[in-house]
Amino acid sequence: MTRKLLSVTAAALFALSSATMVFAQTTTPATTATPAPAATSSTSAPSSAMPSKDEIKTARQACRQDATGQGLKGQARKDAVKSCLQQKYPVLVKRKTCHDQGTAKGLEKKALRDFVKQCVATA
Repeated sequence: MTRKLLSVTAAALFALSSATMVFAQTTTPATTATPAPAATSSTSAPSSAMPSKDEIKTARQACRQDATGQGLKGQARKDAVKSCLQQKYPVLVKRKTCHDQGTAKGLEKKALRDFVKQCVATA
């Protein structure tokens, strides 16, 4: 009885892992193909305009795939993704700096938001 239960559990785990691998293989190429045009357009215009959340999300996915492709893991991977995003969108670095300055001044909510907008616009 215990052996039968163990066999059924092992078979279920194998089926689950196989389904996960098939799913991962079918979704990976679609994800790989999608970020390429967005990454090209964002690199061609490392603009001073604030990118949309979808643009940032797409660029982050592309940066993650690059880091994974390089075999990076842990903190090195995080640093590589951060560096990649900073290169694609320098305005995010400026915005973060302005936000930190506003927070250090004790600004909150609307005052902080207005300060960040003004600070980024003057840069």
